[in-house]
Amino acid sequence: MKNQWFVFTSLENPKETKTASPFLDYLTWNTRGRWTAEYKDGKFYHYENGDKGKCHPDCILNYISDAGEDWQMKIEGDHFVHAPKGDYSRAHTDTVMHYIGWDGRKWRAELLTLIDGLHPELISNCPEGMLLKADNAAAVYLVQFGQLHLIPNPDVYFALFPNWDKIHVKSTDEVNAIPMGLPLSLDACLIKADDSAPVYLSTNGVKSHIKSKEDFEKVGFDWDKIKTMTAEEVNKIPTAPEYEIANW
Repeated sequence: MKNQWFVFTSLENPKETKTASPFLDYLTWNTRGRWTAEYKDGKFYHYENGDKGKCHPDCILNYISDAGEDWQMKIEGDHFVHAPKGDYSRAHTDTVMHYIGWDGRKWRAELLTLIDGLHPELISNCPEGMLLKADNAAAVYLVQFGQLHLIPNPDVYFALFPNWDKIHVKSTDEVNAIPMGLPLSLDACLIKADDSAPVYLSTNGVKSHIKSKEDFEKVGFDWDKIKTMTAEEVNKIPTAPEYEIANW
């Protein structure tokens, strides 16, 4: 069957492009909340604050446009249908959507139709989850969701990793081929709740679940750097999509 994915480009910095994803992080006008939408099997699955435990399915998505206006969107075939405040008598169709994301920034989402998980213009060897640097530069990045995320200084690095030998060195061309995303925040850290086992990477106000011991150790995270918090403290941090690890 056909599945719809999105490619995201910053309207504020057009050179900042993400690779394809079925997930869309957006602000909604009817509840004024932060949501992650996953599009699969012909419908949206809306996760409140990115938490898959707080999910409801629907065929529509209410979003705030880059102009600050209230719109409703649904997908029909290979295009979006956009309706102001859900009024489909004034709707128009398009292959793009301009909206405000979780980060308060303005984004463009392009609709791509994939068959068997592939798109002829979107073939990527992006090393998801890797700790990475170019062979001629000092900057170190984490790769997530098809983007480079700068680790801003050694303090942030050593809040996550035990030593420098976890870094994969690649050519400048290979590193530059990956779009630039947000740097890790200065308070980035590894966290878990005192009453449960899951470990998360916490950065930029959200947490991403690291799915397994094998994934944790493959990236090179340091078990001794995990901060134990109360369950209430962990639950207050919005949940982003899970930390992805590619087969590298």
